[in-house]
This record gives sequence, C-alpha cells and structure tokens, in this order.
Amino acid sequence: MRKYNSRPGLKNIDVGVRKASPTFGREAFITFVEKGGGLLVFDNDAERLVAHMLGFDPRVRRIQAQPFAVDLVEGRVLRSAQQRDEARRRHAQRKGASIYTPDFYVERADGKQLAVEVKLQGFLGSEADQDRLSQASTVLSTYGYEVARVVMPNSTHHPLRSNIRLLHAAAQRPDLRPTDQLIERVGQLADAGASTLFDYARGLEVSVNLMPTLVVCGLLSTDILSAHLEGRTPLEPTYGGLDHLHVMERLVQ
Repeated sequence: MRKYNSRPGLKNIDVGVRKASPTFGREAFITFVEKGGGLLVFDNDAERLVAHMLGFDPRVRRIQAQPFAVDLVEGRVLRSAQQRDEARRRHAQRKGASIYTPDFYVERADGKQLAVEVKLQGFLGSEADQDRLSQASTVLSTYGYEVARVVMPNSTHHPLRSNIRLLHAAAQRPDLRPTDQLIERVGQLADAGASTLFDYARGLEVSVNLMPTLVVCGLLSTDILSAHLEGRTPLEPTYGGLDHLHVMERLVQ
C-alpha cells in the first residue's frame, strides 16, 4: 500500500500566503526562476509556464508566487498566511466569497505592480469565480495594483508552450551570449537574404539548439505566440530589441 507524506520537502520553498497542495499523491510543479528568488512551487503546469515567461520578460524585475491574499469583506490586503487564516475564520459563516489570492505578484522596472491570475483557455472559472476576481480588482486598485487574468493555451501542442520552455532554458545560459563577431555576422546574413531559423543557424555555423539563446537575448526575433522555434520559423535581426518577449499582455482576457 502506497503511503504519502503530507507535504514532503516543500516547506522551505513553498512560502506563499496560500500553499500549493501536492498532498496525498497530487503532483507538485517545482521550478527555478531567478526573478522569483530561486525555487518556486505551483499547483499546475500553466502557472509554472507563466513564471518562466515572466522570468525572461525584460520588463519584469521581480515575481512572487501566492504573494498575498485579499480580504473581500474588509477590503484589505493580507500579507501573511496567518492573517489569511484568521480572516477565513472571521468570515466562516458568511455566504459568498470572502478571500482571494492571486497566483503572482509582478513588479516591473517601470514601477507598475501587477496581481496576476492564471487560467487555462476553456476553463476560465464559474461566474462566482469571475465575480470574486472583480471584487478583488476593486480592492487591489486602492493599493496601487493592476489585476491581469492571463489565459494560457490549453493545447499541449500550442507553439507558446514549447517556446516558453526553450526560452526559459536559454535564459539560464549567460555563457552562450553572442559575441560581437556573431552579431556582425547576423547582419551580414540578413543582408544576404537569410529569413528562417535554419538559414541563420547554417550561416552562423552553430547548432539549431543555440538559436533560442539568440532569440531570448534579442539578437533575433519571431512571434513566439504563433510559431514554433524550428528550422522553418521566420526570424529577423533585432540588434538588442526585446519587444518579442513582451507576451503577457497578449494573453490577458
């Protein structure tokens, strides 16, 4: 008979206000995100992918998983698990939603602060869930937070899902950043008519496995939301531009 520990090995890394719940055999999704302070734990893969996406978004300075809770009854932000638990007890007899916890806090370099809710396409939640998010948005706006509901593609074959994984892995390899010679060669190849990932890989005499690094560092770009990073993918030089990594807003619904 298989036995499960309640939360084996997670107490030191699952430090959010609301804990992930990989109990009794439920899977925990653990990953490393530097902007999140290191190891993070999530309830599902969609949240992990969003953490990776925010990790390589150049506008994002810091993220935090399960950062705080919102007391919808008293209209205040709860900064600790203890405060959240106390509020739940106070409102235990009340009908309707009383507590809301965003999936992420996002701090951007321009000073914007976001509370991010992650959903899967086709599974946006009930009317009650959406009403709770609306109530939380009203409260959070008084604290200077914007609320964004990010809807991830549900299909495991969607280009964005595979591209996020490739770009996240590439972002962990600063040792593979392009040299000045490589940057100059990209411009020469573009002038000579290179237009696809394979064209640039062949012209640069590098493995196609290196190409995501050139995309995440801003040497080359493509629409990572609509095209898989593969040989026939159209690429163009950006010479340091990183707008193609600004994806989150295109997923907000």
